[in-house]
Amino acid sequence: MNIIDLFLAHAAETPDKPAIVFGNSLLSYAQVADRTGRLCGLLRSMGVSEGDCLLVALDNGIEFTLTMLAAAELGAMLAPVATSMPVVAMQRSLGATGARFVIASNPVCRRLLDSASGQDGRLSLLVTGAPVAGCRHFSELDQSESSYRLGSHGADAQLDYLLTMTSGSTGDPKPITLSQAGKIRRSLDGARDLYGLDNDDVIITSTPMYHSLGFRLALLPLLIGATAVILPRFSPKGWIEAVNSHAVSFAIMVSSHLELIAQWLSEHPTPLPSLMTMVSSSALLRPEIKQRCIDLFDCAFHECYGASEVGIVTNLAPADCRDNLASVGKALDYVDLMIMDEHGQAMPHGRIGEIACRTATAFSGYYRRPDATSASMRSGFFCTGDMGHVDADGYLYLAGRKKDIIIVGGSNVYPEDVEAVLHEAPGVGDCAVIGVPDSYFGEAALAVITTESSDIDLRRIRAFCAQRLADFQLPQAYEIVDKLPRTALGKIQRQALRDRYANYDATADLRLLMRRGA
Repeated sequence: MNIIDLFLAHAAETPDKPAIVFGNSLLSYAQVADRTGRLCGLLRSMGVSEGDCLLVALDNGIEFTLTMLAAAELGAMLAPVATSMPVVAMQRSLGATGARFVIASNPVCRRLLDSASGQDGRLSLLVTGAPVAGCRHFSELDQSESSYRLGSHGADAQLDYLLTMTSGSTGDPKPITLSQAGKIRRSLDGARDLYGLDNDDVIITSTPMYHSLGFRLALLPLLIGATAVILPRFSPKGWIEAVNSHAVSFAIMVSSHLELIAQWLSEHPTPLPSLMTMVSSSALLRPEIKQRCIDLFDCAFHECYGASEVGIVTNLAPADCRDNLASVGKALDYVDLMIMDEHGQAMPHGRIGEIACRTATAFSGYYRRPDATSASMRSGFFCTGDMGHVDADGYLYLAGRKKDIIIVGGSNVYPEDVEAVLHEAPGVGDCAVIGVPDSYFGEAALAVITTESSDIDLRRIRAFCAQRLADFQLPQAYEIVDKLPRTALGKIQRQALRDRYANYDATADLRLLMRRGA
């Protein structure tokens, strides 16, 4: 059974039920099926066939969702990218995926046509928004009756379906490959069954759909017969209004968005009576924010940990939250979890190592990169690149990314440990700790912080940290900035900070003091 089989079963059973809500637009299951069939006909007329790759650069909306279904029907692959991606990076994505077809907004199509990729005539483009000369347009869906019958192709569910980019803006893209069967397993096993969802649910999407979380949340409702509410972008007030306007019952939120919602609700108490289940995802939620969310949301609150390559790995269930607040939960029933040392051996309880897992929801590999796929695996386990430990009861605790570890004089410093203290320090707003090359320690910890205080005192912050951290964990220097660079999902872009402070001398003052002391 493929994605379209599941969708059509619900369309046949409840044709008039709302399937997609976006702004003032509402499409029933029957209307989505009709428009998806029309889009399939249009794509076929452009030359799209089974196995072809479509680069998708669309903002959240109905067109993106129809494209997801149409590609599944035709047995084509989707490679979603951000509409803000520079042309050079988009060209790298085209090369990595071999895509000859692009479905994109007007500005993206114009940028591509002005580039070498658009001028060589190898690309076929389908545009949304204002028409662009030389491109097909989404409005063609309404110009005639479709002769294409949805469900007639019968694409194999094992075909490659989704190519999720792991990079592309700063390096060579490494697309994560998922089959239709893989997406179905993640939707049914990793969402419907895990959280007890059914066709009565209303599921909201507020993160960018080009990211795996937004894509998943837009597709999930259509696979279980529920209703998808799609927001064009996230804002705390807009999210809360949408939840109440459309009686949203289920949401998976990135931690940074949850923090903003919690802050807004604290200042503007608003009941959310329809909300039954809330899940925190994508980045570790600080314990104090997690507790605030548990107190604010009158619903079942979960936190999960996972990766694009393997889906959800652990779940912190509501019954476990209060007693294991700093944890991200236990491994799911179909996941084998291991903490590995540098030699690939299992670490004992309480010891930090690399998080590895074996799961039924794993990816098919990195597209056209067997070398990278092989390098990511050890003894059948996918190595996530995340560090953590498991306690004697099976609860997983995160310690940061392997590549973000700072080695100070031979001792490992985990940025999240230092940041947890800094978040409590007087005057500190947001913060990130990175390692910078250092002639004295090999690496030194640099704390980059924001503040809303006009008289922040770094001496007080240093003293605060010194009382709570080991000496090798202490930041050797501090930089105050207006804001930290973050991704669309709210994750700190540590590499951007490392690039910015690549030549930073964090121990200059310390070396000067030592020379004076000598």
